[in-house]
Formats: sequence, structure tokens, C-alpha cells
Amino acid sequence: MKRRITIKDIAKELNVHHSTVSRALRNDARVNEGTRDLILAYAREHDYQTNMNAVQLRGTENNTIALIVPNINHTFFSDIISQLTNIAYNSNYIISVFQSNEDYLQEVNIINTIIKQNYAGVIASISTQTTESKHYKLLQTFGIPLVFFDRMCADIQTPKVLVNNFDITFEATEFLINKGYKRIAHITGPTHINVFSERLKGYTEALVKHKHCFELNMEFDEEFSVELGKQSLMRLMSVPEKPDAIISSSTLITMGIALQAKEMQLEIPSQLGLIVFGNHLGTEVMSPKLTSISQPEDEIAALSFDLLIQMINNELPIGSNSTKEVKAVIIHRESC
Repeated sequence: MKRRITIKDIAKELNVHHSTVSRALRNDARVNEGTRDLILAYAREHDYQTNMNAVQLRGTENNTIALIVPNINHTFFSDIISQLTNIAYNSNYIISVFQSNEDYLQEVNIINTIIKQNYAGVIASISTQTTESKHYKLLQTFGIPLVFFDRMCADIQTPKVLVNNFDITFEATEFLINKGYKRIAHITGPTHINVFSERLKGYTEALVKHKHCFELNMEFDEEFSVELGKQSLMRLMSVPEKPDAIISSSTLITMGIALQAKEMQLEIPSQLGLIVFGNHLGTEVMSPKLTSISQPEDEIAALSFDLLIQMINNELPIGSNSTKEVKAVIIHRESC
């Protein structure tokens, strides 16, 4: 574990007074430009992070956990926030929620803030823009425990809580095939993210098993929305071989598909079968009710918290490669 360097360490190394270092780090005009640039370069090179907890009284226990989610508006993540907040409260911990807005740079800034504040630990699900993990590795450098849930960086050895995305998408695709659907399309997010790549693999493997030649995958980098769902169905129905069923990774997209199907006078499920990831309330109030893939948010939250607390209490080493997999299930309704 890397020791956090201090202002005095920088001052000693560069042979300047510690007050000069402090001023340079605050971009104080009283420090000449050459000295300031030298100090800032050294601080960057050695991963200097301001320890905001240094101003607290000695002996104050750090009981705040950072929770990073890509999008609070996503019902899956809002449910996780609710579950973890309750679990933490009952264990005398506080959850501080950060939203990356699916933005890599915002995620990097969040990590820097967490290090500066010296949080007790981090539970995180990465943004769709995240393709490298240097910022998350920095947490371990400073001895801050990290647990990934749902979406994760594969190259970091740390505890993870994942959903059986391959198996459940394979099962959903096979279910549609057995129901008689011949042209099944799949709509998902960017496949550099583990969640979406595993769903795509499950979909394609089921088609291969049943010797289905029709394969149509739509991958979206932009934020999922009802409007995107409407546009998706219009595109899908503009091709010569039109799908007769769709598996979607988004409740919002699927709602848009269902609304557009009504506009196009497509009957669900006779002309278009639908299965959606997420057991949102909307899946039950839609007409017809949507068959959905329910992910156990309560189990995900409980396992993530338990793994983090084990690391905080030194019962599990930081950097342990413990992976827990939870089982999603299909809730059969009227849309297929």
C-alpha cells in the first residue's frame, strides 16, 4: 500500500518551506511561477492528494462510504441506492451518493474527491464511457477498499458482485424461440461494458444452439430513453426482414418500443414479442404487461456492503479477487 505523501514531504524533497508548497497547491499568486510549476509537477508525479480529514479531530472514526452510480434515474441504480442506504444506516455507516452521469471525466473527478476526503470505502458501478481503470486503481494505492457491482473494470483485482447476464439472456432468447418467434432482435448498451457484452453473448449463443440464422443486435452508446425506443422500432421495421420479437436492456427503450408499436398498429405479443431487463413498475402498468428480467437488487446491495465491510475490518484483504454472482429471473407476463 502506498503511503500518502504530505505537504512536508514535498517541501523536504524540493527544499522549500511547507507553507510555500501549501500556497502553490492552492495556486496562490505569492508563489513565483517557476516554483509553483515545479511543486505542482512533483505533486502530480507522486499522486499527491489533499487529505481533508487531516483537519478533523484525531480519533474521529471514518464511517462514510462512497457509492458511485452511472445514473440515478435508472430504476436499478435508484433501488440499489435505497437498499444500501438502509443497510448502511443499520450498521452505523453513512452512504454518500455520487452520480457519474455516464461520464468518464466526471467519474475521475469523483474518485479524486473520494481520495481527498479519505472515505472508508467505495462501492461503484462504472460509466458507459469508462474504458480504462487508472483512477479506480488509485483507490487501492491509497488503501481505500473498493467493491464493484453490476458494471466493473475487469483488470482490477477487487471484490465484485455481478448478475448472471449471460445465462439469463440465453434463457430469455431460448424462451422466445420455444414460443415460436423466428426473428429475435437484441437491443443493448456499449459492449465494452461487461453487462452488455455478456447479454450479447447469451443472445448469440442461444441463436447458435437453435440454428437460427436471423441475428440483429442494436448497440447504443447514448443515454437510454423512451424516444430512443421509438426510433429503434422504426429502424427495425424499416429493414426487409423485420423482427417479430425484441430483448431489450432498458425499460425506457422498451416503453418507447411499445408506444411506437401501438402507433404502427403492431399487436403485442402476436406480431411483436417483448422481454425487458428491469422489473420497473411501468412493466406492470403497460398494456399488455411486459415480460421482464428481474435482478435481485436487495441481494446485490447486501453482498456489496458485506464485502466492503470485510475489507474495512481487515477480514478480507484489499485487492481480494472475490466475485459473487446473483441470479436474475424472468417474470412472465403478457408481452410474449
